[in-house]
Amino acid sequence: MNKLHSAFLVITGFLILPAASSCVKKAPDFEYSSPFYKICLTDTLPFIRYLSVDAAGASQLSNNTILWKPDGNGEDYVLRVVSGSEFTITGKGEKKPCWEFNFNEKDFTIRSNYTGNNSRADLTAKFSKKEDHVTLLGLMPEKNRTCLPAILHFPDMGSLRVTSERTGQVIGYDASRRVEPNFISITLPRATAAEGTTGYRFEEVSVYPVFPGVEEAKYEGFRRNFLNLFQVNPRLRVLANNSCSDPCAFTLFMSSMLARKTPMLADSLTALDIVRMSVERYLNGMKAYGMFGYNGTWEDENAGTDNSKAQPYDYLDTYPSLVISACNYIEGSGDMQWARKYYGSIREWLDRQIRRDRNGNGLAEYELSGNSGSWDGVLRPANWWDTVGYGFEDAFSNALTYDALNLFTRIAELTGNTADAEIYRRHAEKLRKSYFNTFYNPRSGVLAGWKSRDGNLHDYHFLVVNSMAVYYGLVPEDKVKPVMLALWNKMQEVGYNDFTLGLPGNLVSVRKEDYTHHDPRWGGGEKEDGSDAFQRYENGGASLNWSFYTLEAYRKAGLTDQYNKISSGIMEGIAKGSFQGTCQGSGMTKDWKTWSGECWGYEGFLCDGYLALLALMPYGDK
Repeated sequence: MNKLHSAFLVITGFLILPAASSCVKKAPDFEYSSPFYKICLTDTLPFIRYLSVDAAGASQLSNNTILWKPDGNGEDYVLRVVSGSEFTITGKGEKKPCWEFNFNEKDFTIRSNYTGNNSRADLTAKFSKKEDHVTLLGLMPEKNRTCLPAILHFPDMGSLRVTSERTGQVIGYDASRRVEPNFISITLPRATAAEGTTGYRFEEVSVYPVFPGVEEAKYEGFRRNFLNLFQVNPRLRVLANNSCSDPCAFTLFMSSMLARKTPMLADSLTALDIVRMSVERYLNGMKAYGMFGYNGTWEDENAGTDNSKAQPYDYLDTYPSLVISACNYIEGSGDMQWARKYYGSIREWLDRQIRRDRNGNGLAEYELSGNSGSWDGVLRPANWWDTVGYGFEDAFSNALTYDALNLFTRIAELTGNTADAEIYRRHAEKLRKSYFNTFYNPRSGVLAGWKSRDGNLHDYHFLVVNSMAVYYGLVPEDKVKPVMLALWNKMQEVGYNDFTLGLPGNLVSVRKEDYTHHDPRWGGGEKEDGSDAFQRYENGGASLNWSFYTLEAYRKAGLTDQYNKISSGIMEGIAKGSFQGTCQGSGMTKDWKTWSGECWGYEGFLCDGYLALLALMPYGDK
């Protein structure tokens, strides 16, 4: 049953609330709450002062996501009660409401009526990034415009499916760029004279794969947060770190992996559609972080043409990520028309990577040497780990290259390009034969992160590298269990055991000579062994990032106890919302922490890590 949490009195059509109402800032305001959402309306634009969502229906609704500020246009409106769950907003001196609100337990409708007053404003809901990294998941025909249906997703809270009774309805969507005040916003266009009226429905939905046991309490965080990896930057129309952050071409493949297991978002809308939209932006020339030519400007939709400010080399994981993303879209959607249209461009991405094998051993090499002491604090290394000195032959990026080669081989076969399929199959086999022998360190019993141009291995007990190598089949079967046990034993030795924090990328501090960013705030140690900055940011900091691969590697190794301990901790951390927000006092964010839980992040919400949700599913349902 719906509940009206605030008693009210209607006098000549006006709503008066007691001062005890949690929403009241000035009368008249109205608060409506069900177990699934809570909303507060006021008579001042933009009308919605409070909105909180709880996908579990447990009335956990204390977090107000709205960044409230009156728009100051000077217009007067009247908020009226029509019935117990129907409310209207009418312009002063007008008889017909310009906006109507109707509330039910799991959904609400907002309707705009044309009143003959062309100056009436659209309705904008502006969300505070500090409270929640809200995103709107839908197809975008242009900058800041999203087609309905779409999903308004609140990480750690839940989702609202947004639809319209009008086919082809487009709404506004915007976000600031990591500057104050941080905001994400949606705008519902008012009805035009031609339309007369138009309505928008917001319906509580939980989108996640169904498997036996998924409704158990332990999976509440899984159900609530399965969409967390998908965050669309509205000014670039592409999946990004979060709505207010940079696009990274080298992370798109993770979204494509999750999208293949994501149920329909709405009628005619899938997560793979959003992946396709993002891949097409890169196919059409958009630049992103990790690509040569990206200058960090995303007011311009093409995001970077001034190479003087750009990364001088494509990261070594960029083009494998794009190839994997495109191939996952094709295989997951069965869209062979799209596959044939873009086949040549996807092949060129892969060929760019193959041409970076300059010594002919099957491994792509980064242009920078990766030699100890070669980093100047300005140039960036080979991959996602952009403060750790991965260079030359990079085990991380070459694991992704191997997956890209295998996936594209299948796409070549599907599209009838059998000669190409054989070429890329041979490239994949050549890489596989070189990989383990190049990176395995017999002294530690695990794989190093990179082999620099001077022939040295750089081994800091990288969990992520070894786990990826196991996952993609680059570790001989008889070595899989010993490698993963060696890492587990190292975790016990160094005292890492709180998996609610996620996992560290490396278990041993990165030496100063192998760290690219020399500022201690970003993990750059002043001591030669880097120990004084260990556990900060990418120098051994704990995060949710890349834990998918470690979980899957322990599962593949048959080390069930280890998998269970890590997965239970991560599931608990996700359920508690441990990876979003700012820590009090320090101002740093929860996306990176020390092993004792001290915050050292900066994004506030780094969506990459939520690929881990795939590894929390029972093996047979993955």
